[in-house]
Amino acid sequence: MKALTTLHPSQEQASFVGFVSGYLSPDSLCAIFESENSQELFRIAITDSGIIRVYWVNGDDVYAILQQEAGYPRTPWVPLQLSVTAFGWEITREEIRITVNHQGSFQIHTPSGNFELDSFLRQHHSLRCRLSSPASESLFGLGEKVGPLNKKGRFWTQWTTDVAPHEDETDPLYQAIPFALLGQSSEFRGIFLANSARSYVDATDMENLWFGVDDGPLSLYLIPGPQISQVVARYSALTGRMPLMPTFALGFQQSRYSYMTQNEVVEIAKQFRHWHLPLDVIYLDIDYMDGYRIFTFDPVRFSDPNDMISTLDKLGISLVTIVDPGVKYDEHYAVYQEGHAHDHFISYLNGQEFLSRVWPGLCAFPDFAKSQTRQWWGQWNARWLALGIKGIWNDMNEPAWWGYTENERACHPDEEVGIVHHTSSGQELPHYLVHNLYALLEAQATFEALRHASSLRPFILSRSGFSGIQRYAAVWTGDNTSSWEHLALSIPMCLNLGLSGVPMVGPDIGGFLDNATPELFARWIQMGVFFPFARAHTAINTVRHEPWAFGEDVLRIARRYIQYRYRLLPYWYTLMYQAHIDGAPMMRPLCWYDPSDKTRNIDDQFFVGEHFLVAPILREGATHRHVVLPPGLWYDIWNRQWLEGPKEIEVEASLEQLPLFIRQGAIIPLAPRILSTQYWRDTSPWPASLWVLPGHGRFDLYVDDGRTTAYQDGSFSLIQFSVHTTEDSLSVSWQWIRREFHHDTMNQPVILRIGPISGTIHQVSLNNNVVPNNRIHHAILSIPITLSSDGKVDVMFSRSNHH
Repeated sequence: MKALTTLHPSQEQASFVGFVSGYLSPDSLCAIFESENSQELFRIAITDSGIIRVYWVNGDDVYAILQQEAGYPRTPWVPLQLSVTAFGWEITREEIRITVNHQGSFQIHTPSGNFELDSFLRQHHSLRCRLSSPASESLFGLGEKVGPLNKKGRFWTQWTTDVAPHEDETDPLYQAIPFALLGQSSEFRGIFLANSARSYVDATDMENLWFGVDDGPLSLYLIPGPQISQVVARYSALTGRMPLMPTFALGFQQSRYSYMTQNEVVEIAKQFRHWHLPLDVIYLDIDYMDGYRIFTFDPVRFSDPNDMISTLDKLGISLVTIVDPGVKYDEHYAVYQEGHAHDHFISYLNGQEFLSRVWPGLCAFPDFAKSQTRQWWGQWNARWLALGIKGIWNDMNEPAWWGYTENERACHPDEEVGIVHHTSSGQELPHYLVHNLYALLEAQATFEALRHASSLRPFILSRSGFSGIQRYAAVWTGDNTSSWEHLALSIPMCLNLGLSGVPMVGPDIGGFLDNATPELFARWIQMGVFFPFARAHTAINTVRHEPWAFGEDVLRIARRYIQYRYRLLPYWYTLMYQAHIDGAPMMRPLCWYDPSDKTRNIDDQFFVGEHFLVAPILREGATHRHVVLPPGLWYDIWNRQWLEGPKEIEVEASLEQLPLFIRQGAIIPLAPRILSTQYWRDTSPWPASLWVLPGHGRFDLYVDDGRTTAYQDGSFSLIQFSVHTTEDSLSVSWQWIRREFHHDTMNQPVILRIGPISGTIHQVSLNNNVVPNNRIHHAILSIPITLSSDGKVDVMFSRSNHH
């Protein structure tokens, strides 16, 4: 398949010359247009959530075939009404109106966003069309892409690709997520191109976007807003939302390519504890294996994995191992023997097994299009975790292969034409239509097997994926570089992944390729602990990237910020629950709350949830930076002062300081000081304290056991906290929305910290009873409360100044 270098032709016109015929089925319009040599069939349908699908029929819909094969629920369509006009047809559903004219143009009007599609063009098997998009409209999403947050002005390709290093112009990368999020002022809309073939979004025409596919249907889901949160919620409902991951997924994680012996792994774990550094996960990269054979340990360097796992468990540290899809071609190797004997591997058209070189040498590759293969693969993963391993790290799953000979570094996409997959029913699918789905299907196979093998929640980390990867896995941004450019780049990359439905995401802290300097590592770990997924990782032959490797000053900084991460665990855990419920990213761009022209494209700051505004230092040697404060009052935690937005400020930031601001009215649950999430869950899953900032706000705290899937059966609790502040009073109240998760520590005291209060406190009451002997430190009032029942704290004070 030849990639299109541009989608907007300079002189070509739409190929339709007249409307021929059409008919209305119970839930979709089938419209037939006449072209010079053929008739083109379109289907127009609307989901029950108000998403409009425009579907240009073209060959096999492999994405739909494999969705059905994988057991995804069918999209619910609603009945439509049809009327004939002088200009064509008009399809209506409640307040949605779709006009189809004789020239093949679609005008779609909804109460919360409009779409205009035209210039539908065919070139052999390739299809393309144009969407009107004014220059003032920003383009977000598109999954994992380099460059700024706003993707206007570039040509983007969706094709899962192993590429290292990636630079400013590199495209495509590991993920293929063909979802575009468009926004201007307060109006947002989305377009999901539901096709697994190589696809394109051409944003070089500033007044239009062009969408194209190499093969298969042009299947466009048009998602109205108008709010950005509504678009993301509808898109994630369509492609799937993340399950709750085990609590350790939110802890700090350490990796290296590679820790070479089990003694080294244990020593790394002990060093973290020696330096009082919180840590939850250590990863094993490819060198733990016997000759790179997956599901094996090297018999010499990892001679007693059970003892290693047991030692880590006692330290509160989980082990996650890499599992690549390449199965070593070795007739004496059990995984290959089974896969070969039961036809579980990808083949050529003539039935010969496809082989290509990866780390183990010649490898075969599981055919995840087949349900029997997914079950077989999942069983191997389940047996592997039965050893005490806590998670699976899927790498090289684009799939990455290097060709048949040693000198052939990459298998060019054109060479994939002769490779085929088979569904369980025997349907043959060309690899170039399955390629983008390969990692998604692998993750599904692993996730489903682990979910059925144990009541514990699966944890999977995947480098590659397609729309919906969030159903099964966290994602990291692949082989980045230890550079200031990549430090800055990781913010828009992860923000756009979050806007593309993937909430659990982060870069390799410190950078994977090359060597971090002490200053760079310090700035990276400051920022990295505020990403949803926080893992330090580095490549072979680089300097050590453990926090103590850069000297005492950096170690002290790393300890401080990783401890911040752990204090915020109840906050992070509730954000993960929110992502599970409505698809909201945990890490959010400024336009999530302030879509004005001034802030919409800012990509060097971000929110964590609603309450934290993070403004990292991204330049070498910098000790200050420019910060854009959104509307409202913001508390500068370093200077302990209130600042009022919207405005732009310059803030000081020594090497020890990450500029961080907290929204007025924030309610922040805090964990005790711990070295592992295991200790938090084992002692008490409730917050040790709650910090309430004066203002008006609300926070719904989510609590469950943090480990099992019992929450899916309703075993969880929700407590709604709110704060209301007047000129001379402040009240904090809490009430139980749901009380189905129980723990022995529910009656333990929780410290309620209110402030800073700028004024003189006259009286404090808890549930209408006066509280004596209050202590105030740094203008913060501390009161012990219990959360076992609803309650309220009232504070009466007189202000000493405006704030």
